[in-house]
Amino acid sequence: MKAVVVKAPGGLDQLTIEDVPEPDVPEGHVLVEVAWGACNWGDIQKRQGIYPDPVSYPAILGGEVSGRILKHGKRVKKFAVGENVVAITGKDMLRGFARKVVVPQEFLMPLPTTLDLRSAAAYPVVSLTAFHLLNTATKIKPGDTILVHAVGGAVGLALAQLARHAGACVIGTVGRPEKARNALEFGVDRVVARDSEDFVDVAMEITEGKGVDLVIDSLGADILPRSFDALCPFGRVINIGEAAGEPDFEIRKKLYERSTSLAGFEMIHAGPGSRRWRASVQKIVQSIETGRLVIPIAGEYPMDRIREAHAFLESRTASGKLLIEVGGMDANG
Repeated sequence: MKAVVVKAPGGLDQLTIEDVPEPDVPEGHVLVEVAWGACNWGDIQKRQGIYPDPVSYPAILGGEVSGRILKHGKRVKKFAVGENVVAITGKDMLRGFARKVVVPQEFLMPLPTTLDLRSAAAYPVVSLTAFHLLNTATKIKPGDTILVHAVGGAVGLALAQLARHAGACVIGTVGRPEKARNALEFGVDRVVARDSEDFVDVAMEITEGKGVDLVIDSLGADILPRSFDALCPFGRVINIGEAAGEPDFEIRKKLYERSTSLAGFEMIHAGPGSRRWRASVQKIVQSIETGRLVIPIAGEYPMDRIREAHAFLESRTASGKLLIEVGGMDANG
């Protein structure tokens, strides 16, 4: 079967379409015929060889997909053969950009009734990340003010929608001014263009000098230490990435300035298959079906144009998810 393979860490030239063997279906897993996948920043990191967790090469990219169940392994209790589903491909989030992928049953999710297979491929990672950031890694409350860096990206837009529905005020920063309009349309109260405004000054102005309750940072570099200056006393920063580079500062001293805290977050730690995970999936599906949560799609590419998709994502101009048409079945199932 055809698959997107990274032969070795490196540039776009390391992305190839190759024939690979079809996977076996072990106990507790299902075989999914893939229709669509979604390209994430983690795919870029895995191709470059800088992903935080170990990756063995050659590697098949793709961490979230939509498609149809073809076969059950033993001890699979839910989801029927022939059913359309969406899925995260496993803890390592690999192997999804292939005509068929084997998925642990706890990583399967239902197809929302309002979405076709194309649009559904965009929802698992973004929605679960945003939901658990706001409800598991911390607990936002009505009246809280949160600051979201890179709010024009897919995770940022999902965070903005969920936070607003929870009664929070949302300040968001963008690196490119053209992303501001999309952020405002998705519920951000105030957008800060980082190249022309100081987000700390804006945060203090909006909160009348108190500071924000929560900062969610996916950028790192010099943005992360400055984020503590925007916090109120006992506020919290949650770091979810270093897209702008590795931060380098004296963390302990920074925490003592306002008795603040720093946390990291990775979605998989929310416990796929657990009661908490199942409840979050149910709530997300309900939010999508009622229109309270919309995952915008910034572009779509056939699998043989995967290099273009990576280049577009690396340009940091995408405001929404990038979809990969894998082509195992019709886009509408």
